[in-house]
Amino acid sequence: MKINIKRTDPRATLPTYGSAAAAGADLYALLDGTVTVLPGETQMIHTGIALELPDGYAGLIYPRSGLASKRGLAPANKVGVVDPDYRGEVMVALHNHSNLPQTVSDGERIAQLVITPFLRVEFEVSEALSDTERGEGGFGSTGTTVTLSHTETGENARRYYWGDGVAYDRKRAVELLRAASEEGDPLARVRLGYLTCEGDEIGGIAQDAEAGVRLLAPCLDALHKNADAGDSEAMLLWGNLLLHGYGVESDPEAAARLFYNAAEAGFAPAADALGQCFQASTGVKADDLRAISCYRRAAEHGFAPAQFHLGVCYYNGQGVKVDKAEAAKWYARAAEQGYAPAQFTLGKHYYQVMNGVENDPEKCIHWLTLAAEQGHEKAVVFLADLYHNAGNNAADALAAKWYAVGVQMGNLTCAKQLALYLRTGRGGTEQDDMRARELLARAAQGGLREAENLYRELYGTL
Repeated sequence: MKINIKRTDPRATLPTYGSAAAAGADLYALLDGTVTVLPGETQMIHTGIALELPDGYAGLIYPRSGLASKRGLAPANKVGVVDPDYRGEVMVALHNHSNLPQTVSDGERIAQLVITPFLRVEFEVSEALSDTERGEGGFGSTGTTVTLSHTETGENARRYYWGDGVAYDRKRAVELLRAASEEGDPLARVRLGYLTCEGDEIGGIAQDAEAGVRLLAPCLDALHKNADAGDSEAMLLWGNLLLHGYGVESDPEAAARLFYNAAEAGFAPAADALGQCFQASTGVKADDLRAISCYRRAAEHGFAPAQFHLGVCYYNGQGVKVDKAEAAKWYARAAEQGYAPAQFTLGKHYYQVMNGVENDPEKCIHWLTLAAEQGHEKAVVFLADLYHNAGNNAADALAAKWYAVGVQMGNLTCAKQLALYLRTGRGGTEQDDMRARELLARAAQGGLREAENLYRELYGTL
């Protein structure tokens, strides 16, 4: 078959076949010098040619295997399509899938063109379709024993978990996840299992990897198939399991690839997870610039944890110049969405000076209180100490209240401090020397040296 081809630029190199049996003809870059494609970036590369394809034939633009596997350069749209009625220049949207900048030179082979016939069909409306064994099973349905879909309760849990259209609320999310798991929602069960493996301070879940894996086990096969089928949340969940080896063999590189694919599909939590991989060199080479790019993408989509992580990068100068005002801006965005770590950090910054915001005790207390009410342990301790150091009766009463909250969370410092309040009746607490001695002993036996010394001073041998 002969096909008419036109040079839109006299410098263009015509496509060539690498061997007599090659299916694809190499396409060549037409550039003024070189072009650098940054990690995660797409550049439109000229070829300087136009085609006249016969009716019923299309030109499919595929990656060159060597370029894609060795340098991570491949068409951004996976397979480009040149229709038979298109007469413009053939362009290649070259995307850099690697974690390093890649340089493309003039005359370099950048993709391959396969000419193939295709069928046009007429779509005829029918009231019924013929039956098959598979029926209505969609992506990943063949061989799947569990359908991974959310119940209404599970969907509400997901929204609170990600802050999707509602304030970020991990406590509420965990409550709903538990309820949905009881209803038989498999995705909620997987998420709850993962949180149990990891432990979740804000959600009130103690870490227990064995119990978590038991929750996960019945759904692992279906989760894997959903991830393979391109479900973004399944890819993120499966990637998290691979990252830590919960119920599956650890494979950080595969986890990072899943995060990347889900992020490319527009799933902000996956972009945030990928950013953490680049920052911690988990499954990929450490790259603060790529981490910043991932965090920014997720942050601009409104994902609160990514906004917080971006703030941390600006505060510490990781991948960007130190800019504490910019850090405070991102902390504030995450805090306003209800993200407790950001509320705690922002509260501390209003307490201190030279942290991108003015010293403002009222705002400090406001943000610390919000974080403490969510169960952020460091916020509880910091807030209690602030009230304790204020040195007046009203503040002492609040200090005693928050120390008591810290005791419920198992914090040893709070146990020691509340013991002192109970011994003296400070802050309007009812004196209870027996309870004070019990709390001080608990803190001492937990390894808090100050509590041990104080116990010996007050009560003798522990």
